[in-house]
Amino acid sequence: MSVYRSAEHAIMRAMNVDSISLHKGAGWQNKCQADSWEPIKADNPCPLDKFDQLTQDSMTRAILRRVLSKHHWAVLVAHFMVNLDGSTQQQRVTAIVELARSAPGKAHHLFRTKCVTAWATPRIPESFMVLHTWDNAEPQTPEKTLYRWRSDLRKWLNAERDAAIASASVILDEAQLIAEAA
Repeated sequence: MSVYRSAEHAIMRAMNVDSISLHKGAGWQNKCQADSWEPIKADNPCPLDKFDQLTQDSMTRAILRRVLSKHHWAVLVAHFMVNLDGSTQQQRVTAIVELARSAPGKAHHLFRTKCVTAWATPRIPESFMVLHTWDNAEPQTPEKTLYRWRSDLRKWLNAERDAAIASASVILDEAQLIAEAA
């Protein structure tokens, strides 16, 4: 039975199962519509009701955690999980630390940690993005080197994310949870 449109859809739902609510929105939420509002296409192949979908998302998360390598799991947690409470925030922090520890290159630990954090966090204060604050070396590392390190680490992180999604896709395809493309 197909439950998800794609591997990315499955990963997003599984990584954020803690944020999915089964509660119905307030009445006013259904009455307020923007001028440019259009009804959403029903392209979700899932035949399950909301409760069963949440249960499936939890089982999908458990399968991915059990079968994926520790490294690929850390990549998915760092990149796709949303910070809602202490437990999800701690899981993301642990995943970011693990990725910073395993990142290749000559960059020091503080730089790698801040680079992974910036990659994994979609909205981050502009002050965090100042590269010189990522450098604790004495004497300071040249700016050109900092930009090269950041570029190399981002390329590596994006490649690792793509590899983790590909691994998850194989697992989800074998479980027949992904809808076949038309």
